[in-house]
Amino acid sequence: MKMYKTSEKMKYEPEQVWFPLSEDILSWDDDLHELMLNDEIRMVAYEKAIKEAVKPGMTVVDVGTGTGILALWALEAGASQVYGIDVNAARIPQAVRRISDAGFSGRFIPINDLSYKVELPERVDVCISEILGNLADNEDMIPILADARKRFLKDEGLMLPRKVMTYLTPVSSVQAHEQVKKRECRGINGSYNLDDLLARLNTKNPFNLYYDCILPESTYVGEPQAVAAFNFDGKDQAEYRVNVNYTVVRAGMLTGFKGDFLAELSDSVVLDISGGDITGRTTSDCWKHCYLPIEKPIEVQKGDVIELEFSRFYPKEKSTFRQCYAWEGRVSREGSLVQEFGQYMGSVVSSLTTKIKEEEKTPLFGK
Repeated sequence: MKMYKTSEKMKYEPEQVWFPLSEDILSWDDDLHELMLNDEIRMVAYEKAIKEAVKPGMTVVDVGTGTGILALWALEAGASQVYGIDVNAARIPQAVRRISDAGFSGRFIPINDLSYKVELPERVDVCISEILGNLADNEDMIPILADARKRFLKDEGLMLPRKVMTYLTPVSSVQAHEQVKKRECRGINGSYNLDDLLARLNTKNPFNLYYDCILPESTYVGEPQAVAAFNFDGKDQAEYRVNVNYTVVRAGMLTGFKGDFLAELSDSVVLDISGGDITGRTTSDCWKHCYLPIEKPIEVQKGDVIELEFSRFYPKEKSTFRQCYAWEGRVSREGSLVQEFGQYMGSVVSSLTTKIKEEEKTPLFGK
């Protein structure tokens, strides 16, 4: 079994705020791919799932093939043909080289384009992809994979992953909050700059953005709750609003919410990125967790109720891989308001708040 090891320059600690990589997909470089290729829980889960799902003679499309590792595993499982699609021109030669070095060059068809623009010569048996962010849908996987299912997959074909759940948990991390306040945001190299990202997102407030950050169970002030479920059946919603309530289980300072996902990749393989033990390697090096901070921390007591409204929308001028989130709500104690909070990504603030206030507030998952 291959041994995976995080490089020294990319090592991380609990409650350490890192640049949100899913917000800068088109800038991903070799360092980012090195991070992904050495992420043990990612690599082990995907290799096992692909080699379980792909049978000899099957045809496969790999949406977001990157350096070609998922395509290689499909070929090793016996795929007769793999179409590898990636929008990043720099990645295609790397994928071709990886596949060629393994002796499968005649069965790998590289395609450098947005998957929306691609026409395959045949429908395939399996669609594999790893375009998951740490909130599951923060790399815009829902419309991408809905289109792939509709146009690339046979009627009886398989999607991998086949189901993903997003979870949010209220957390107390004064350490992470202070880093956001001071704009202390680590990057895997100097190319990933917080100020540049905030400018592109048209916001000056660092609290109107999520971050990559390991948030262990010791930071929880409430229990995790599901806020989104995706089945990749063509019916998933890319825009949504969900209301959830949390009962505070321990006193602390509410500084935001942890986001993570659980993905059913195949019959026996589930990928869970919620783990917080870095030394025990239960954490994901590349995903980490999603930290959704609130600007003004709220002191909470056991038994308090946190009401959260979590939304995903597109900005007014939608572009590829661009989405906005809003997380707002209130804390109450014995029926009385303690404090409200609200953070909104980018320039979408006015349209989000207007849309949310005008619509009937019907919870997707219940209260």
